[in-house]
Amino acid sequence: MASAVRSGHAGRAQEGRVQKDDRDALHEFAHCVSALRNLFYQKRPLDEAEFIFIDKSFEVLQMAYLRWKRRYKPTDELPH
Repeated sequence: MASAVRSGHAGRAQEGRVQKDDRDALHEFAHCVSALRNLFYQKRPLDEAEFIFIDKSFEVLQMAYLRWKRRYKPTDELPH
């Protein structure tokens, strides 16, 4: 029984760490989006390599997001 209690506690601790890691990743993503926005606001065109890199990155992000959305789309109802 004691091992079941310990494993249950360890599972909750692991879940808490995963959720914190997810929040940290989303926070880092928001910083990257802001940095990219600032790059786009600069008064210079991107060179070809920069353009291709950004374009491919957007494609990868869009594919991953669409797959996630199909699987986990939040409900249309917002909490009040």
